[in-house]
Amino acid sequence: MPAASAKATQRPMTYQDVLARDRRHPPELLGERTLDLGVEPIAASRYTSPEFFRREVEKVWLKTWQYVCREEAIPNPGDTHVFDLLNKTVIVTRQRDGSLKAMQNVCLHRGRKLVTDGGCKQQFRCPYHGFTWNTDGTFRENPFGWDFPQIDPGKFSLPQIRLETWAGFVFINFDNEATPLLEQLAPMPEHFARWRIQDCTIVAHVGKIAHANWKVCAEAFIESHHVFATHPQLNPTNGFESGQYDVLSDHVTRFMNPGGLTPSVHHEQLTEEQRIERMFAAGGRAGSRATFPPEPGMTARNYAGEVSRRNLTAETGYDFQDVCDAEMMDGMSYDFFPNFHLWGGFRDKICYRFRPLDHETTFMEVMLFRIAPKDKPKPPPAAFHMLGEEDLWSSATELGFLASVYDQDQSNMAPLQHGLKALGEGEIQFGRYLEVRCRHLHQMVDVYMAR
Repeated sequence: MPAASAKATQRPMTYQDVLARDRRHPPELLGERTLDLGVEPIAASRYTSPEFFRREVEKVWLKTWQYVCREEAIPNPGDTHVFDLLNKTVIVTRQRDGSLKAMQNVCLHRGRKLVTDGGCKQQFRCPYHGFTWNTDGTFRENPFGWDFPQIDPGKFSLPQIRLETWAGFVFINFDNEATPLLEQLAPMPEHFARWRIQDCTIVAHVGKIAHANWKVCAEAFIESHHVFATHPQLNPTNGFESGQYDVLSDHVTRFMNPGGLTPSVHHEQLTEEQRIERMFAAGGRAGSRATFPPEPGMTARNYAGEVSRRNLTAETGYDFQDVCDAEMMDGMSYDFFPNFHLWGGFRDKICYRFRPLDHETTFMEVMLFRIAPKDKPKPPPAAFHMLGEEDLWSSATELGFLASVYDQDQSNMAPLQHGLKALGEGEIQFGRYLEVRCRHLHQMVDVYMAR
């Protein structure tokens, strides 16, 4: 057997093996819960067919929970956020009693988009003819009321959209019969309560258009073995082949990818000292600031975990000394079907949102969440930074070392979409384990399609 083939057949240590070597006991929520979903091929047309996408819009996108914004983005009465999804547009507004309300963002006179930009509003006045609604959606004024005998002001309110929240995240659903948000999110609320998601704020928010189907974009972030070819600078200390892939519920999956390891026999085997040097040179979840030397016998993973614990304690005022290395070091990527992705652990939490514009164009957003300092007012969310068609992700310096990583990720998307179109009625293949989340995504699309 050729040497390269022999390497490809060697299964590395599992994520549970990695956890067993950490110095602190991991919580039970990091246990393995995967499923075998088979190895059937996937039709390429699922990514390229306008008709398939039309059915996804009707059956999936208008029937699932959609993350809109953070509550702290609209803290005061009248504060308004505009959310657009395909052919829908929604206003989410803070009410006088502190509650939130979502309403259809369309003037009921001639159909113009009522509000084009967010901000604090005293009323919603259509720029076309001046028809006006109160911020609770009730009708306020028709400048030409004498000519509209058919309009009953008491019944001319803006249609409400279902809205529910979790830990400061605001979600809406166009389906009034949908299962409650918290039921579908489980077990994410339990897991992220441990990781202080309620104490986090957005420190970066960047968006860019990708010329690929939304599933192409999502799949780039729900498996980690693409690091091998796409992100070579991360290979020396990224244990992608020891990652764990879990299907936690119908709507929630995750991978957990260990840091501080030489990943596999595909790469040079480094000493612990070499791993430490390369890990801090590259940045990442451990950061780049180490103020004390490793203790005797510390692995690179143990050392980076301790550096991260001490740094985060100093930054936030919270005590993290009992937290295991995995929760400080590892990539713990959760996704909530169909398009909300949030990383766990205690360090910066990456959040992705993918909104389709058509069957081969996607609006991709990256947000970074960070635990705010203890006993201090939570700062407002970072301003949104929209990148232009020719702008590189690496120009978004607020994303730190991740910015250039996203340039590498996006470099695959348009060529992948082109290749899928070239396949026509052909098929693609997913791995049984490493790409189980990709397969699960398609199976959930099918579940909604069949309803």
